[in-house]
Amino acid sequence: MKSVMKTTKALNLAIIPALLFGGMAVNANAAQDVNRCGQSELKMNKGSYDVNRAGAVIGYDYCEYKFYAKKGQKVSAKLVGSQDLYPVLYGTNSPDISENPVTLSKTGTQTIRVLQPRNQARASNTPKPYYLTVTIK
Repeated sequence: MKSVMKTTKALNLAIIPALLFGGMAVNANAAQDVNRCGQSELKMNKGSYDVNRAGAVIGYDYCEYKFYAKKGQKVSAKLVGSQDLYPVLYGTNSPDISENPVTLSKTGTQTIRVLQPRNQARASNTPKPYYLTVTIK
């Protein structure tokens, strides 16, 4: 009977994150689990400016998304979830792109990282779920 209760409890802990992320399971024991960030390539449908991703950041880890854009295009992101998380356009100065759109200075592959400040990462190793919308115009 005890083993059945343990199995049921473990199953419930696995189902809750899957429901939060629309079927995507989050494994708190595997911080490098690729599935917790969703698909890393951001591709927009023709005529669309937005793309969405759901994920979770754990501790010092981050989620990374790549996309191709041209010089002069503007990139912004809206993040819904933990207030500790923020999206940055990864590069030389890595600006927070949730505050204001950033105009790209070069053509090519760009990277957005969703992360948390060091003091929040140090404080907790629990997954912090989020929903990210990236806009490129």
